[in-house]
Amino acid sequence: MDASKKSGDTRQRLLSQGLDMVRRTGLRGLVVREVAAAAGVNPGSFVYHFGNRERFVTELVELWYAPIYRQLRQTARLRQPGDALARLRDVIEQLLQLAAEHAGFASHLAADALAGEPAAQAFLLRLPSRHMRLLLVLLARAQRQGRLVDAPPPQLLCYLVSAIGLPLLLARGPLAASDWLPQQARQLQRWMADIPAARQRLAWALAGITKMGE
Repeated sequence: MDASKKSGDTRQRLLSQGLDMVRRTGLRGLVVREVAAAAGVNPGSFVYHFGNRERFVTELVELWYAPIYRQLRQTARLRQPGDALARLRDVIEQLLQLAAEHAGFASHLAADALAGEPAAQAFLLRLPSRHMRLLLVLLARAQRQGRLVDAPPPQLLCYLVSAIGLPLLLARGPLAASDWLPQQARQLQRWMADIPAARQRLAWALAGITKMGE
């Protein structure tokens, strides 16, 4: 094996082990020496590839998010004409599925940001220019096409997020590991986490902001 391929393999092992650790503990629980040991390399090799912990965790977050954002951009097709309301629905449908698949990681990121992790805070600050922007652009276009009620797009986005995505993230994130909830709350948690139920909330939410007769 040549040196460049070996170096690339080492870097990939570190990233892979780092992602596994973050899924379990969040960024705040990531320890460089433990990542290096799990990857079978020494800490000096970690420093060679990433420089420091902050650069490493920043790359980890982007490694997780970049494929998600790429899928959403492909669905939104902002550079192409078409029915913006239909594309908005498609993007939110995709977000629902992605939220279900990645709720644990996303919940950790929110907790990491609150705990003062700079990489998590920087990631959350970038979101308005990324997939949230896709949704805002589609909302504004649907309004211009006469499909949605007249209201500030950020207000409509808050409404959709609170009705659809927030219950899903809560139920599949922090609440998923709770063992102290009463049985009645457990049933509510199952409903909140259910994808078909989230799709039903999506239909209700969009109906609430769609102009009559559309």
